[in-house]
Amino acid sequence: MGQKADIFEMDTGAYKLALNTVIRALVEHASGADPELRGRITSAMETYIANLAPQSEREEDFAERARGHVASLVRPPS
Repeated sequence: MGQKADIFEMDTGAYKLALNTVIRALVEHASGADPELRGRITSAMETYIANLAPQSEREEDFAERARGHVASLVRPPS
């Protein structure tokens, strides 16, 4: 079972990398025509998080992870 799990985790990681790469490229491309896009994406995520009240420890963890993931996807290339 360990080998199956390793293959699944590797496939999941490769899929996540592919999605992240494509999303970053699309955000970068779209931001050329719409400079406010990154801010709107971040605001939409914050609005979603604000509606999670009351804030349990699990929801706080979710919110912090979501913020980190969104930030990494909309961050301009360096």
